[in-house]
Amino acid sequence: MITVLADDLTGAAEITGICLRYGLEVAFGIDTLPEKVAPITIVATDSRSMTENQAFEIHRRLAEKVLTKKENQIIFKKCDSALRGYVLTELVALLEATGKNSVLLQPANPVGNRCIRTGSYFINDILITETGFEVDPDFPAQTSSVQQLLLNRTSRISNPEKIHLGNIQSINSDGFYIPDCNSETDLANAVELFNEKMIIGGSAAFFEQFLLKQFPSLVKREPKKYRFSDRYLLISGSTQPESIQFAKELQEKNCPVAVFPEPLLKKDSNDSELAAWTEELISIYSKNKKLALRVSDSIIQFESSSKILKNRMSLVVQQLLEHSNINELFIEGGATAYDVLQKLNWKSFTPVAELALGVVRMQYDLDPKKHITLKPGSYKWPENLLQ
Repeated sequence: MITVLADDLTGAAEITGICLRYGLEVAFGIDTLPEKVAPITIVATDSRSMTENQAFEIHRRLAEKVLTKKENQIIFKKCDSALRGYVLTELVALLEATGKNSVLLQPANPVGNRCIRTGSYFINDILITETGFEVDPDFPAQTSSVQQLLLNRTSRISNPEKIHLGNIQSINSDGFYIPDCNSETDLANAVELFNEKMIIGGSAAFFEQFLLKQFPSLVKREPKKYRFSDRYLLISGSTQPESIQFAKELQEKNCPVAVFPEPLLKKDSNDSELAAWTEELISIYSKNKKLALRVSDSIIQFESSSKILKNRMSLVVQQLLEHSNINELFIEGGATAYDVLQKLNWKSFTPVAELALGVVRMQYDLDPKKHITLKPGSYKWPENLLQ
C-alpha cells in the first residue's frame, strides 16, 4: 500500500495519471484520506498556498491517519520539481509522525530538462536563478544551490550538514538525501537507495520510477478517449494563451463562453451583482446544456485578487450545480480546482481515466453520476474532447 501526499491539486492529479497509465487502482482524497481502499491512495492538499505552520500540521495529521491503517504503508511525499513550497517542513512533519530519521528526496525530472548537478539546480541547462523561477511570486529561487533553496524555505531545519547532496551511493545515517540527477538512469538509480525505514519523496517522474520498482510487471496502457457534446461546465482560472485559444475554439463549436463582467473584476463588488450574473449563467446553461466559464482573458491584479476572484468563481459554480443538471465538470488550474471543490465540499473521488498527460477524469464518490476532469493550466486539453 502506497499513500502519496501532495502539496497541490494538479501535482496530485499528475501522480494519479501515472497510476492510471499503468492500470493501477487509485483512491483520491482532498485534505483527507478517501473512504475507498486501493493499492494507491493519493491525497491532495493546498499546503503550498498555506503558511509554513499550516503546511506542517496538515502533513503531520495526514501521516498520523495513514499510520492508523492496518496495511503496511509507504508514504511518498510529492513535491514541486522546482522545490517551491515548504518541502523540508512537510518532510519533517512526516518524520515526526512516523518516527523515521532519514529521507530520500529526488525532485528532478530529466525528461523535462530539470536536473541536479553537483548540488545545483538546472532547468534546460540554465541555473534556476537565471530562469523565471527567480521571480516566482511566492517562492522565488534566490539561489541555485538545492541545499540552500530547501533551507531558505523552512524554519524547522537550520543545520546544512543534515542535507546530503552529490553522488550518493548509499544512505547509512540520519538526514535528507538528494542525489545528483542528470538522466533517466540517474532517476532509476536513485530509487535503489530507498528502503522502508525512510521517507521517500520527489517529482512525478521520480514517483513513476518508484512505482515501477514496487510493481515490476507494470505495462503502460493507452489513454482512454472521451468526447463530450453537452451537459458540461468548464471552469478556467488560467490566462495562458493556450487557454484563451481553447475558449475561442469552444465558441466556434457553439459552446457559450462567459467571462466575469467588469464589476466583478474589481476588489469591491456587492452580492447582488454576483447573484444577477449567476442567474444569467443559469439561463445560458439551460438553453445550451454546456458552458465555459472564465475569470478574464487578461491578468487582473488588486490586493488579494487571486483569493477574491477564486472565491467568486467558486460561489458561481456552486449555484450553477444547485440549479442545473450538470454531471461533468472540467477545471483548468490547480488553485481554481482546489477552491471550487472546497466550496462544493467534494472530498473523495475514484480516478477512472487519464485522458492525456496531466489530464485526469475522476468520479465523485458520494454521487457517482458526477465526474470531474482536472488539468494544470500549462497543459493541453485532449483534441476534440469538448464539442
